Formats: sequence, structure tokens, C-alpha cells
Amino acid sequence: MNNIRFVCLSDLHLGAENSILTRLAPASDGSARSMADPARASDVMVALAGCLRTLLSNNPGRQKPTLVLNGDALELALADVNVAAMVFERFMELTMKPGEELFDKTIYYNPGNHDHHLWEAGREAQYIERYLPTTKWGDSLEAPWHTTKMFLGEYDPVPCYLLDALIARMEPKYKDGTEPRFLMVYPNFGVRSDDRSKCVIFSHGHYVESIYRLMTGLRSTLFPGRHEPDIIWDLESENFAWVDFFWSTLGRSGDFGVDVELIYDKLQSSPQLKAMADNLADGIARKYKLPFLPGALERTFLNSFVSLLIHDIAHREAKHIDTPLSPDAEAGLRRFIEAFLLNQIRSDNDGNVPPDVTFIFGHTHKPFELVRTYAGYETGVKLFNSGGWVVDSLAPAPLHGGAVILVDEDLNTASLRIYNQSAGDSEAPSSPHVSEVIDNPLVQQLKLILADTAPWNAVTQAITAEIPRQRQNLGQKIQEQC
Repeated sequence: MNNIRFVCLSDLHLGAENSILTRLAPASDGSARSMADPARASDVMVALAGCLRTLLSNNPGRQKPTLVLNGDALELALADVNVAAMVFERFMELTMKPGEELFDKTIYYNPGNHDHHLWEAGREAQYIERYLPTTKWGDSLEAPWHTTKMFLGEYDPVPCYLLDALIARMEPKYKDGTEPRFLMVYPNFGVRSDDRSKCVIFSHGHYVESIYRLMTGLRSTLFPGRHEPDIIWDLESENFAWVDFFWSTLGRSGDFGVDVELIYDKLQSSPQLKAMADNLADGIARKYKLPFLPGALERTFLNSFVSLLIHDIAHREAKHIDTPLSPDAEAGLRRFIEAFLLNQIRSDNDGNVPPDVTFIFGHTHKPFELVRTYAGYETGVKLFNSGGWVVDSLAPAPLHGGAVILVDEDLNTASLRIYNQSAGDSEAPSSPHVSEVIDNPLVQQLKLILADTAPWNAVTQAITAEIPRQRQNLGQKIQEQC
């Protein structure tokens, strides 16, 4: 029986009110909606930790696996840092309690779009603390680094100071900073077999959607003759400020940040979308006069234009729930794998592309597994999407769900699907199971572990109770006035 080497979780969104891993409590202002209660772990978080403990207890005496938090683990876009940090502490209490650690004490953190600011803070601190002291006055200085090496090397590891400081609060012996340690990798983190015939790559996946490449698209529109980047460093350097601003900092901008979250929630409701578009069109019409339109037509034009814009954003960001990937994401995934990922594999692997490549990503909140052919790869690339742990639509979304992705010492990869939402709130979500779309010895090993149904039933029961509560709370938030 092979040892499980890596456990990958993504899109936990710890601290977000719509994360099923964040406990909700009645709002202090007496309103009908609920708020995050970061002082206690949610029932789903407790049950998920129990599943992980059962899963990993089947390797007694063996090396603990390495945890890979593959993006959007902390919600920094739509929750205050203190709330996200406290919910993260609850997760650490359940999985990394001193003496009962489920994982190795080195944890890899690969930021996504909702926690991108952790990467910005880390790389800037590394530049100041680790690079500048190696130079002397008058030396030419390198630019701050935008990515880490795929297989680790010159520009890493990058410490995650926030998470290291948080874990040190749990146990006095951790205060020396030696263990546990959170090391950031971004945006692609890979592991190779000893003979380099196989590699598994972890990436959050936000760059598969065009909205996160907005600055690159804008630049190409303004300067159509320029060559678009095909190197991940260049893609990140063009778009990092935009990603960091909109998804990691704007939502924490005081009272305005609260309104940003409300706007995002309102993308779920067509009547609320129309009301929001009307408000915006009225405001623009009052403040600015359009010289090419008579007054009677001005508001009609603005309302149509604003409605079209907002509905386009809603479709991209919140409403595409009927396929695992939207057409935009399908095209973006192919572009990402055939250009950015392929070039980084070559540059970080002595020009060679392993014959066996597995790509693990999240971001979409819709888990799936498949093999797909891409230019530049000898065989089909195995794709695993880890889904997410949030309720972000008013209607039931059966393709939405969460999975734990596991990689063994032979780099076999398997998806342990914890749940998918049901087709209706009166039905239970799907029970935990191992996907056999991509079969290998690890898949068969996990099927035997799932034969003990007790911990898996517990997580299903917790999720069954939590999803309707989350959807009701989302509906109450949407009815709030802008």
C-alpha cells in the first residue's frame, strides 16, 4: 500500500459567510441574517477534519503527508483579516494540534485570487529581509520576484509570515519559527518522480478566466501590435496589481468593502441586478450629461448599457453553473496549459516535458476529473479540479461541490469527492466517494478506506444541514438595500 504523499485542499474561503466551513451565528444587530462566528469551528469543518483523520490513520507509522492549500484558503476579499485568521485557527486546531498533527509540519500555501495579498506581502518581505541584505550600496538591484520556481529553487521558499505568526499562538514551542512552517509557492507548484517521467502540478487556476487577465487584454486592445505574454512571470507582472486590488483588498476597504460583498451577492438575483443597474444609471445621469443624447433618451441608454455590463459580469462570475467550465474558462485553460504551464515546465525542468503530467486546480467551485489532449504534451494531461466549499448561488447547483485531491509516493492522483450539492434542498448532497474517471492503485486503495462509512456519513449529515442554511442567509443578504 503506497503512502499518501500530498493532500490538496482549495477554495475553503475560511472567514467568508457563505463558506460551509465558517460557522454562522445570529447577527448582533437583530437582523434576520447570520454573521460569521470565528470563535468556533463549523459542524462541517469538524466533520471534514474527522474524515481526514480517518483517511490518514490508514498509514500508521509512516511519514505524514504534506498539506497543499491550493488557493483561496483564506477569504481576504470579502472578510476582514481577523475573521479569516480566526477561522483558519479553528482549522489548525482540528488538523495540526501539537502531538496530533495530521500533516507534515511544512505546509505549502499557493495563493489564489481571494488571498493573493498573502503572496504580495510575502514576496515583498522576502525581498527586504532575504535579498537586500545580500547586496551592498551601489550594487544593481534585481526587480522583486513575481513567481516561484515550479519545482522550487532559486526564488523560494517564501515564508508566509501571517500564518506562521498565527500558528505560533497555538503552541509556545512554535514561537521559534521552526515548525510548523507555511511556505508560499506561486502560481504553479510541481513535484517530480525521481526519474522525471512524471510530474504533478498544483495551481489555483484563476488565470484560466479572462477577467483575471484584464490588464493583459486591455494592453493588447490599446496596442494591438504587441506580443501577448506566454511566460507566467510576465502574465503575473502585468496583472498582479489588478488581482490584488479587486479580489484581495477592495472587499476589506471599511464600510465600502461591506458594500462590495453585497454587490457580489446581488449578482445572484435578476430583480436585484435590475434594481442595482437602475440605481447606477440614475446616478450617472444625474452627475454627467451625455451630449449626444436628448434628456428623454439619456436614462434609457444608460440603463441598457449598465444592465448589459452588469449582467455580463454576473454571467462570468456567478451564474454559469450548468457546465464544469464556462466557454471562457475552457479557452483560458487551454491557453494556460499550452503556453504558460508548458513554458514553465520546460524552463524549470531542463527543457524537458515529462511524458506523464497531472494538473490540479480549483477556483471554479465545480470539481471534475478528466484526461485532455494539449499541444506540447506527449500524452493526455490528467486534470483534477478540487471544487470549493461555498454556497454562492440561490438555486441548487449540483455541479458545485468539494473534493480532497490526494497524491501518493508514485505520484498517482485521486479525487475524494466529499460532496456535490443536490438538485434541491429537500435532498441530501452526494455522499463521499472516490472518482474512478482516472483509475490507478491509489483510487482502489481509497475505495477500501471508504468502506467504513461512519465518518463519511457524519460529513454528509453536516453538509445536508448547512447548505440550506447558507442559501437562506444568502437570500436575506441579497434583499438588503445597496
